[in-house]
Amino acid sequence: MPPLDTLVFFECAFRLRSFTKAADELLVSQAAVSKRIRQLEDWLETPLFSRDRQRLAPTETGAKLGERVNSALDFIDQTLGNLRMPHDPVVRIASMSAIGMFWLQPRLRAFAFGDDACPYSLTLADTSRDVLTDDFDLVVTYGDGDIPGWTTHRLFDEELVPVASPAVAEALLIGAHDGRYARLDYRRVSPNWVNWPVWSQSRQSSLLEELPRKICASYSQSIGLALEGKGVALGTLPMLADEIASGRLVPLPVEGVRTGRAYWLARLDTTPSHRGVTDAWNALTG
Repeated sequence: MPPLDTLVFFECAFRLRSFTKAADELLVSQAAVSKRIRQLEDWLETPLFSRDRQRLAPTETGAKLGERVNSALDFIDQTLGNLRMPHDPVVRIASMSAIGMFWLQPRLRAFAFGDDACPYSLTLADTSRDVLTDDFDLVVTYGDGDIPGWTTHRLFDEELVPVASPAVAEALLIGAHDGRYARLDYRRVSPNWVNWPVWSQSRQSSLLEELPRKICASYSQSIGLALEGKGVALGTLPMLADEIASGRLVPLPVEGVRTGRAYWLARLDTTPSHRGVTDAWNALTG
């Protein structure tokens, strides 16, 4: 390899087609630019510019080298820019889908409007294994909270209660549903998930058992369809606090099921925390 600074000087002169302009951009003298270019030409044993008083023009070799050096230096610059810690680094947050949609995002909006706001990104996934990675600074997950290598904070316990829109709830209570509504269910992508068949093993309700079972694409979709008045979903009340407070969903008068699990905010112990991570953690746990 030739001295790498000769490539930087050559790229600047090639791009600007002028030793004088290159010297101004690099904050050196014109003689310094000329010297570095000569070093590179000596190493290559071929001229890179045809020099005349009117204009600095690259030779055929100079043109080929200039295009490649320009691309290489641009790639290096982008890479270093991505690796360098920015002044306001982005807080990388990941969450289980349902709690991310219904509980987390309203709180992140409030955080974004507050005095401690900072840039953040949010990734949603349906399984814990997809969020509990070192790609993220903060993770909202589900389970017993015992996650080796992570500091956890309990957000709320899981208690599953049937929920529906006010119109559906009223129709069910007076027996006027006529088979129009369904128990909105989802497939268990993890053994500790509770869906309608698991819930029914401990809670029998004639109000609900006669309803047909509709399989949704995800737990989040089951809540979404309940909001649209399509049936009854199993809802964790703290997760749906905003929907219940607004009257868009109502709990049915059926005893819920406490699963013994909870939703947690987690932070990887080995990841250095910058101020944004700390502020976001405090906002979500406060």
